[in-house]
Amino acid sequence: MNSAAAMQKVQSEAATDSVFDYKAAVYSILPRIAATTHESDKQRRLADDAANALRESGLSRMITPKQFGGYEMSPSAHIWACAEIGKVCSAASWVLMVCVAHDYIIGRFPEECQREVYEGDADNLVAGSLAPAGVLTPVEGGWRLTGRWQFGSGSDHSPWFIVGSRRANPGPDDYLIHHVMVPLADVEIVDTWHTLGMRGTGSKDLVVTDAFIPAHRAVPTQPTFLGLSPHAKAPTYRLSVYSGLPAMLSGSVLGMAEGGLKAFIDATAKRVTPAGVVKAVNASMQKRVAESSAEIAAARRLLTDMCERFDKLMEIDQAPMATEDRIQMRWDAAYVVELCRRAIDRIYAASGAAGIYEGSPVYRAFRDISTACHHAVIDFDTVSGMMGQFKLTGDLGENPRAAPFA
Repeated sequence: MNSAAAMQKVQSEAATDSVFDYKAAVYSILPRIAATTHESDKQRRLADDAANALRESGLSRMITPKQFGGYEMSPSAHIWACAEIGKVCSAASWVLMVCVAHDYIIGRFPEECQREVYEGDADNLVAGSLAPAGVLTPVEGGWRLTGRWQFGSGSDHSPWFIVGSRRANPGPDDYLIHHVMVPLADVEIVDTWHTLGMRGTGSKDLVVTDAFIPAHRAVPTQPTFLGLSPHAKAPTYRLSVYSGLPAMLSGSVLGMAEGGLKAFIDATAKRVTPAGVVKAVNASMQKRVAESSAEIAAARRLLTDMCERFDKLMEIDQAPMATEDRIQMRWDAAYVVELCRRAIDRIYAASGAAGIYEGSPVYRAFRDISTACHHAVIDFDTVSGMMGQFKLTGDLGENPRAAPFA
């Protein structure tokens, strides 16, 4: 047995026979992650040492199937980890969030596909883009795939990619949308990532041109995302994807907000006006801090409640999740993000001239959260409309052949 295979065996046995202390793993790498924040921003991609820290700590395996060295943990563990890391580095938190969220989906693919992705490298970070921006054409033995996807967070560190695609010329009973696993060799990474915020995530465009996709690397989105895949062998993979992904994203944003608030309080406590007045005694400044602190604390409580609900749903292990549970989870995630956005907008407006410089952690939190809240799964107007529709009509208007809305 070679050294790589031996290490894989050790990882697999450890994952199966013990409980992973994910909190200790997070705390052990926080200083290392924090030291890479500026480098990631400058390079417009996650720094190599940050990516290595995520892999070496075991955090990249939190939701990977146990069969391949992972831990199959509840989304709550991943959400908590992303929130803590988000306090010190938006980019590392976001890349971990996205890539482990993809493991949450890959665990629903056929075992043959899982083996290709994980065997020999259970610690890998799998990037991709879930929007159905490709075209999937059926051919003998599988499919041909062509498309271009935006927002491939962590693409510089990924050996595999998961992408969404629409089926070409679907029949009346065919699923309209599929998700597909594609190896790096079939993907062109195009550096389009010049943005206001989230710069260190390296969320570049992904291009695939007429690649052959074996049948086992493609799954119909609607049943897979609802947790109804016949390949889902653990409760983790029988939860709703469109509830899990928004919750995971909201954890990262909450961490960014908590880090930004602390940085603002620390800086403001030392600020003095040209007239010698201490900013911290200004009543309007105190009001801003009080209100933003309350919003972020409320967001933390809501996120904690979401995590507890995920743990209970894991115990129940009944797919699909009830429609009410799915939409409530998505709405709560969107509201966590909205609370964080409001809180950071309020204090950034009072950060003074020093707040316009790249090195300011308050400025970084402001631009990163402003960028993150544009993600489709937590778009506040869209999700509030969905929640309002469900409350008023009891219906989400889901298409059973397409991806579910919640």
